[in-house]
Amino acid sequence: MLKIYTVCGAGVGTSMMLRLFTQQIMDQLNVDAVIDAVDVASVDPSSADWIITTSDIADVIRGADDKLIRIDNLTDKAALKEAILVKLG
Repeated sequence: MLKIYTVCGAGVGTSMMLRLFTQQIMDQLNVDAVIDAVDVASVDPSSADWIITTSDIADVIRGADDKLIRIDNLTDKAALKEAILVKLG
């Protein structure tokens, strides 16, 4: 089971939307995942398999480069799905 964080500045707006979209995509792909929306100050990269966030937030998260999925258009679910498929290999 994958552990995924969706991250934004406060952990209640962008991260919640990304969590919802990510859960929908993971369900479509039949991939088991626990997805939590968190704020950037609370994120611990060592406790997640992936971190999904916007590029501006990704730039301030240290020690997670190989775990990051950067999203620039929050409403583009197809791009998010493509990025997830790339990570899944």
